[in-house]
Amino acid sequence: MKKLGVFFGLILIFLSCKEKNIDSNAFRIPTDSLEVRISIDTIGIDAGDDFIYLNHYLRLADFSQDRRYLYNFNPLNYELELIDLEENRLAEKYKIEKEGPNAVPNQYFYRIQLATESNELFFQTTSNIYKTNLEGKVKSSYRFMNDSLSDFRYDPDIQLNLQGFVSESGRYYYSFYTDTFPNRKRKGLVRLDFEKMQSEFRAMDFFHWANDFDIYYREPDRRYNRGEFPEMSGIVFKGDSIIFSISSVNKLWVYHFESDYFKEYSYESQLTKNQKEGNFPKRVESMEDFQEAAKKKNEEVYFHPIQFDPKNKRFLRITTQFEGYDSTGEAVFNSYLTVFDRDLQPIHEQLIPEPGFYPSISKSFIRDGVYYSFLNEEDELAFIRLKVE
Repeated sequence: MKKLGVFFGLILIFLSCKEKNIDSNAFRIPTDSLEVRISIDTIGIDAGDDFIYLNHYLRLADFSQDRRYLYNFNPLNYELELIDLEENRLAEKYKIEKEGPNAVPNQYFYRIQLATESNELFFQTTSNIYKTNLEGKVKSSYRFMNDSLSDFRYDPDIQLNLQGFVSESGRYYYSFYTDTFPNRKRKGLVRLDFEKMQSEFRAMDFFHWANDFDIYYREPDRRYNRGEFPEMSGIVFKGDSIIFSISSVNKLWVYHFESDYFKEYSYESQLTKNQKEGNFPKRVESMEDFQEAAKKKNEEVYFHPIQFDPKNKRFLRITTQFEGYDSTGEAVFNSYLTVFDRDLQPIHEQLIPEPGFYPSISKSFIRDGVYYSFLNEEDELAFIRLKVE
């Protein structure tokens, strides 16, 4: 299993013309079933006389199969930075080709991923996915813009989100699809098969948990949005199945693409609210209203993506809840830890004591049983770590 990151506004229950194999479970989360010790620290990564690229906040980074090394791509210098998480240092840098038959062209990059089973890197750009070896030499590329040059063709009324995830085998690419402009409502899941060069679309109604809480800023008489504050979602691969989460609600969804099997898990917390209330405008026409709506949205509960802990064979999730304002007018948030077993049954939930732990949406992961969250410390790479015993 591997945590792959954050989908920008993904997921929810099923809308389809054929009958689905749907199952549903509901659980109350216990708060006193375990004695849990929590500690929080910060570690810095030694770059020596060099520097580590942080302008993308590690969004262009992924880790090796053993989770010892983090591969971080610098699109300015076209370098791959190899960060040793065992020794907490920058271990190596090597150049990626910009030109030539084995080159990754200079484009806007959304994400890089390391497919751990095939040991290949995937560079995702605005129009293509480039598959390379670990030295960045291109082995193949796939265009998915739905034009005459595209490797994948589909209904012109559909738009693919370009920030999806490659499976651990390196064969499939998963993302979600939406309406075209101007609405762009999430409609369901898409899978691109790199071997057969085929695309498959599955409508999913549970995406409404994301769609219902998005904020859009569009000026009157304009076709396109000037600003968006989407609800965030996460994806984890569990064998041949996919686990989805959405930041607005205390639920998880498991989907198996081949069998079309779908299961929803609902959880009842005794410590936090179980879903956003949506007490903020979803459509605004000025920047001032957009900022005010975003502020109100941030005052509602937020469920961070679930993370798999391969060492302890369990899942961890952090929930953030707004608690009010202090005497200086600063917003006060509490963070809560939820522990799940490998079958997604809740084991324990508790408040994380001060100073709290708030995962970065750009890069967070679990390594050797410890939850890492990206931190930029005066332009030096660091991680806040949560240890759960």
